[in-house]
Amino acid sequence: MSSRHADTAPDAVREVVVVQRPPSWRGTPFSLSYVHLDREVSGAELLGIYRWATGQQLENPRVISPFTMEWSSVFHPRFYRAAAGTGATTVRSLEPVEANGTDSALQRLWFESVVFLASVTLSAAIVQSRFSSGTLASKYDRLWQAGKFASTGLVPGLQGQALMDDVSSMASDSGVSDLERLLAIRRRFEEVIACLRGPESVTEVSLVRREIPAELGPRFGFLEELRHRLGARLECVIVYGSSVNSEHFADYDLVLVAKDPEAVLRKLYATSPRFSGKELNVGVYSSDELWRMQCLSGDNLADYGLCIYGETRVPAKSATDLLMRNLSFGIVRQRQQLGMVGAALADHPLPGDDRRNLYGYFTKIPANIAKGTFGAMNQRLTKEEVHDWIESICGFRTTHMQQLASDGDPGRALAESAVATGAVLRALNERFTVVRPHGATEQGVQPGGST
Repeated sequence: MSSRHADTAPDAVREVVVVQRPPSWRGTPFSLSYVHLDREVSGAELLGIYRWATGQQLENPRVISPFTMEWSSVFHPRFYRAAAGTGATTVRSLEPVEANGTDSALQRLWFESVVFLASVTLSAAIVQSRFSSGTLASKYDRLWQAGKFASTGLVPGLQGQALMDDVSSMASDSGVSDLERLLAIRRRFEEVIACLRGPESVTEVSLVRREIPAELGPRFGFLEELRHRLGARLECVIVYGSSVNSEHFADYDLVLVAKDPEAVLRKLYATSPRFSGKELNVGVYSSDELWRMQCLSGDNLADYGLCIYGETRVPAKSATDLLMRNLSFGIVRQRQQLGMVGAALADHPLPGDDRRNLYGYFTKIPANIAKGTFGAMNQRLTKEEVHDWIESICGFRTTHMQQLASDGDPGRALAESAVATGAVLRALNERFTVVRPHGATEQGVQPGGST
């Protein structure tokens, strides 16, 4: 590790800390350059700092603002402690207002968030072919990270070295088909998730088929085709999102519960199913897999999902747990956004390139966080309401920036979105009081302030 003050840097830059990381499954060591700021910056300033970092030939730059550092004390405590050990942070630490704030509990929350967000997209990678070499590499990274984390003893039953050996073997085997590689990655994630503790307590809820309102009946006409295609393997179909609660919607979001999820995924591989011109975005799980994934999610599926076939059981989590998980997802995603800005500056994806979709997805992270957090408090906002709320608090126009990310200037869109993510998290905390300065009381320092 090396540290130096950046004399030629933009005025917001306080220090650059270069950290050398040991080889992972990639086989070679690599460096991360943490660019620490002394204040919050605008999206334009953030983009300028990344351009400066590129000109300085800093390897893998990550810009860290006081907000990102402060919130890491709760949502990524190992990183916060490591930065404090280098002298790279002087910001205060935070604590949860209600949830378990022990160090081990917060480390597990971070780890569960990382694993959930990496694994929840695997069905789409298989069914819609939404993956690239970069996607696969990021999954290997998260699995390798899981192996390293298991060595801390905080994930009983997970054999870290064996997992890392598996990742190295998968990554080096060039003779495996895309489908088999994706299924193997999925198996490893399910093995990791099976070892996770999840919430301290949950309530079991049964999701059973409900009578579909007459006006919505034709909307879900894809059900018969699914039943015909998947046969007896299909146990339950749950629809959620805008196709359930909005008159106008772009696609369908649904969960399929299956007796043999791998067989179903093989059947649906690369089919990109559609109905009435709209894509079916499916998540495929066994009943046990769905239970475990829902224990780690930031929502309660029974609160907003419509079961249109069969039945299954799902957990119901407390509002405190849901709020913590949604804000944790926000910090994980913001870190990912910050890691993508520099790469996007040098990237020129072609039409249809997976990275264009990836940039567009990460640009709408503020909206995803806001919708999930409001939903955790049973406030079901439409997409338009969420976009209007975000624009009102920080001027970020989600739809415009998504278009910019996909067609024009992904670096700018990601930089603006990363800043908006911080603004959204602060605003949500001010509204719902999830974390506060360490040692503060409800009568003392106002939670959610000062960042």
